[in-house]
Amino acid sequence: MDLHANAVLTVRQRQRLADLVAAGVTITAAALVVGCSRQTASKWVNRRRRGESLRDRSSRPHRSPGRTSRAVEQAILRARAELREGPHVIGWALGVAASTVHAVLRRHGVSRLSRRSPKEETVRYERAVPGELVHVDCKKLGRIVKPGHRVTGDRSRRAGNAGWQYLYVAIDDHSRLGFASVYPDETAESSTAFLAELVRFYGAHGIAVERVLTDNGACCKRRWAEACAAYGVAVKKTRAYRPQTNGKAERFIRTLLERWAYAYPYAHEPERLKALPATLDFYNRFRPHRALGGLAPLQRVNNLPGTYS
Repeated sequence: MDLHANAVLTVRQRQRLADLVAAGVTITAAALVVGCSRQTASKWVNRRRRGESLRDRSSRPHRSPGRTSRAVEQAILRARAELREGPHVIGWALGVAASTVHAVLRRHGVSRLSRRSPKEETVRYERAVPGELVHVDCKKLGRIVKPGHRVTGDRSRRAGNAGWQYLYVAIDDHSRLGFASVYPDETAESSTAFLAELVRFYGAHGIAVERVLTDNGACCKRRWAEACAAYGVAVKKTRAYRPQTNGKAERFIRTLLERWAYAYPYAHEPERLKALPATLDFYNRFRPHRALGGLAPLQRVNNLPGTYS
């Protein structure tokens, strides 16, 4: 240790103090010059006379009989590397207190566990033509029953149990042409009704939906599969516990939340629902996409009726 955090004198002042006393100045007078007590001055002058350093000594004890042995520390570090677990699990495995394990890990700079597995490389893909794959997802939204704090400015009053609305979204993998609709629940009836809507929407743009990608939610089970079969649409499921598989739909939902659902201080739910078509129209006609080289989805479609059917 070079200098204690609460030290009164710097090393340079200690040197000056010792030099003054060596030149014949009394310890009391020298202490007044450097601004310390006589006892502190005597300590540093005596250390100088003994030929010792004028830097602070370490406050660490000469012996630490209660410190964890080197062998146990090495065992803890090996367990950390092999098990990749926290202090409690390692402690149970080795018969050591979790607090001891944490202290050892912190002392060796490995108290934070890094990512459990190497990050998977992002696999980006894009279908060749519109309609080849349409991503579908659902997002729960709080229903607006009266003006909230964004309108009134009063956060002390809450709407209470206002219930939920469910935003169903669909986005074409190739063109990013998006469609969305709001339903009162997340059931097979609502999901199949949305399927009918999205088929009509893409059909109006000359796009035949060949396949839909959804998660394994309760509303996308047997009746969903039957409805898809009736429209001649194949069903593809996302990987379990991997929302990234349906990343395009997730990103579309985020855009709608930012640009529509929570973008304005709506007074009530009908006002918000009324604003959805205009938001979708802007998204599809004018909003540029980096993935499309700056084009809007409808520019990417560039399709005469029937070309992709």
